[in-house]
Amino acid sequence: MFASELEMSELFEKFIKLNFGNAYLKECQGLSGIPDYVFYDKKKENTSIIAFELKLKNWKRAMRQAFRYRCFSNIVYVVLPEETAKSAKSNVSLFEQYNIGLATFNRDKDFNVVYKPQMSMPFSECLNVKISEQIKSSRKKLKNSKILMN
Repeated sequence: MFASELEMSELFEKFIKLNFGNAYLKECQGLSGIPDYVFYDKKKENTSIIAFELKLKNWKRAMRQAFRYRCFSNIVYVVLPEETAKSAKSNVSLFEQYNIGLATFNRDKDFNVVYKPQMSMPFSECLNVKISEQIKSSRKKLKNSKILMN
């Protein structure tokens, strides 16, 4: 079990970097809530956005937050420690009903999908554009920092 949500978040960030590189933002401001992580996948003209809400215990609160993230995301996941996910797993039909993914994560950086949501259009085009602009801005910063390092 994680000692704190911060510990879980730090290990989750290492997991994301290891498996997906730097294509993510942490705790994005100015949206419909503050998702813990936003992963993006740039393909052709479109950018797919996946938001993650990490919680140690309160899956209902996490689900409410995750639902708000559907305003700007194509896919949303609630991520819980395996030790506290039993109640959420027994209510997986609610995750299915609201098209919110459910996954577990542990100290060994094992990420297991319990329910995989369908790709969907964000509820708000305006907020989707806003997160896309944040992504573009962060990618420019990353590119500029690589130029300075080489």
